[in-house]
Amino acid sequence: MANIFDISHQLHSTQHRSRQLLQREDTLNLSPIVNETSFFRNLNDTSLRQALDESSILVNTGNAGERLSEAFFEIIQSSRPSDVLDTLSRLSQVCCDSLELVEPWNRYNAQNYWLAEEANTWKLLHCLYSDSIIEHPESLEKLLTETSLSQKTLVGALFRSDSELRLLQLLVDWLEATAAYQEETTKTSAPIIGNDVHWSNTLHQLLIGNSLFNRDTSKAMVTCMDPDAPRRQKKIIHSDDQKDDNDLCKRIFTEVRCGKFKEAVSLCISAGQAWRGAVLQGWMLLHYLPREDENAPLEISGNPSRDLWKWCALGIANNITENIHYRATIGILCGHLSSTLPACQSSWEDLLWAHLKVQIEARVDRFLREHHCTAEANTTPADVLELLQSELQTEELSLQQLFSAVKALMDGKRESYYQTCQRHLMLGHVRAIMQDSLDWLGSGEDRFIRFLAHLILVMRLMGKDPQHDIGDKILEKYVSQLIDKLVDGSVECPELIAYYTSTVPVERQIALYADLMDHIHKSDYRQGVVKAGQNAGVDVSASARVAIKKAIANIQQGYGNLDFTITQTTAAEKDKNLISKVISSLEWLALISNQVEEALWLCNAMIRTFIFIGNSDAALACVANFNKLFPDFITKADSNSSELREHLCLKAYLEALEGFATWYRHFISGQPKDVEPLQSEPSFSDKVYHEQRCAQVEQQKARWNNAVLHQSRHTKSLLYNVLIFPSGWLQDESDNTTSDKFSKEEKDDRLKQLETLRRLCIPEVVILILKILQSTDDVENHKEAVKLSNLIAAENRCLYKVFTKNKLMEILERIKESNLLLIEKGRDMFGYKVNDD
Repeated sequence: MANIFDISHQLHSTQHRSRQLLQREDTLNLSPIVNETSFFRNLNDTSLRQALDESSILVNTGNAGERLSEAFFEIIQSSRPSDVLDTLSRLSQVCCDSLELVEPWNRYNAQNYWLAEEANTWKLLHCLYSDSIIEHPESLEKLLTETSLSQKTLVGALFRSDSELRLLQLLVDWLEATAAYQEETTKTSAPIIGNDVHWSNTLHQLLIGNSLFNRDTSKAMVTCMDPDAPRRQKKIIHSDDQKDDNDLCKRIFTEVRCGKFKEAVSLCISAGQAWRGAVLQGWMLLHYLPREDENAPLEISGNPSRDLWKWCALGIANNITENIHYRATIGILCGHLSSTLPACQSSWEDLLWAHLKVQIEARVDRFLREHHCTAEANTTPADVLELLQSELQTEELSLQQLFSAVKALMDGKRESYYQTCQRHLMLGHVRAIMQDSLDWLGSGEDRFIRFLAHLILVMRLMGKDPQHDIGDKILEKYVSQLIDKLVDGSVECPELIAYYTSTVPVERQIALYADLMDHIHKSDYRQGVVKAGQNAGVDVSASARVAIKKAIANIQQGYGNLDFTITQTTAAEKDKNLISKVISSLEWLALISNQVEEALWLCNAMIRTFIFIGNSDAALACVANFNKLFPDFITKADSNSSELREHLCLKAYLEALEGFATWYRHFISGQPKDVEPLQSEPSFSDKVYHEQRCAQVEQQKARWNNAVLHQSRHTKSLLYNVLIFPSGWLQDESDNTTSDKFSKEEKDDRLKQLETLRRLCIPEVVILILKILQSTDDVENHKEAVKLSNLIAAENRCLYKVFTKNKLMEILERIKESNLLLIEKGRDMFGYKVNDD
């Protein structure tokens, strides 16, 4: 019934629209070259394939659809509910354009067939949606206001009023249009050579006559040239003519399968077999053409004896000696399913097309018989009509039953994911797509997940997303898929990921965009990510905080319980890239306004982590990076905020550690070595040189002593700054912090870590001070070491409370050593001079 509606013409016309990505004329097609160039005409098959292989640099030999994500993004971001049809057309067109970038002979192979299926799915959705938004008459009676003799008019009214029948025809038009596009783009059909005389080889053989070399062949060959001669005489035609007939029949079936009925008839005529073209046209509905003059002769189109033609056509369809494709063509036109199925070769699309066409034909025939009195145009004798109805019985099946019948004929082949989606769309089972999508998320390929994500967005534009939560999961999966594909810490189109992130619920937006930030390591791309997220409406600052927390958590992994021990390991130093990534992650907040307090909080958490794992260099680098990113943070942050106070405490501790490391390097490696003693009986010159070297070493020692003394004073000052920090080192003056962007659990963890650091770091600072003081035999230094116990025991600071029993014993043991040295120097145990009186 393809000539009844304009739907099929609309579908076929969409295949010739101008391409948005690449004009059709610009695609590389070797067919004209192979057909027209004499060089290629003279090549054999092997050399031809070799030549094409050598020219493969000119064509795309890779996978199709490599840039579809970007193309789909350009389409979907500008889509509105009012232009859904245009969106669907553009989506299908961009798939077709991508497919046409591949060589014609590879477009529908196993590697690229998915792209054709996706394009077909978008076209199907376009057909279904366009029909759903058109108002259709509610009943047949409203259309048939007067008696009509035209079968075409009657059936046209039936299609307009019967939504189920119209759906079947819509699906047939879609299947034919997609098949026509495949045929056009692959150009795999054998060419049919035009010839006004059919069976020219047979005719030539007959004209030769019974010659000596032709006698045996002539006996088996027909003696007449009419189409029925082979069957009537039970003889054969020339083998070349038989092959041409087979090719013609296959091509005719292909044209009918593609919905090109007129082309099929023209093909018969151009091949010199107009009688086949006449046979093909017998199914057409009777229609009386309008007349300007009522007295003019009545003109008709179609077949007044359509039922009689069907009865004759059944003879051809049931004749197993006929060509399989000719039987299928006649069978599909008269509504005979069993003769059509062998030509479908277990193809899901072909089988569905055959079942739909037969169902439509059966329903139309039943309708015409019921309205015979209205039409008054059926001239078929009653006995023939009764015989036809008995031989051509087709059970009326629902669309769901049709799919079950198709499945039974698939020879065990399973539907592809795209075909399953198409089936659900045809049945209107959107919820079934959602349910199946839960399984597809785990097993579907990345490209199919991309398709599902855009299918969800298009359905939302239509207002048809019954299970929003599943749709959100699909979109989340697609965003994660886009992020996982990023390499080298860069992103070329952050707007793409930002847009799809904005389509999921807000709480998931933050986590997804944080994952994106975690993948972007290069500073050159970070500003673009922030801007894209802000433009898309994503809470970029919250995502940045999550990303930084994730980076800190990555550092913490593998270092034990941070609450109780400082792991003195250099394992983190082995992965400098990871540490650099963590430190640089603070840059996200520097790119967003009004994030100083949050940056301080996270910077402090980062520093605490590095201190816990024993990597003070990384902690110092973190402080330096923060000062670079926020040079005026002291003026911008609240002077009474706990974050600022903690940052200054941590900075004081790290500067003290750095000072001690500098002092230790000077003390150990910087001390000049003594001059080796003179050998026995040295010469005068050796004595002079030795004296000069000793004098030089003494000068170097003096300079070294002065440098060590200066460095020790400076280092002690830095270490004492930790012990005597105003209001206590890492002690909050209040239990609350200024920032409200962190949860109560995070605040409790922070306070717990601060207390842990006090118990771990303060005893270490005291030990470092004692190491400096006890590095020489200077009485004043040891006297100061003894006095250090007063600072620890003072109630105003209560430093002794953070000491464990073992640490306290270690401190007392070191102080005891100073007591003994002072006593050996003639002082009392506190370092004061002993009065002999």
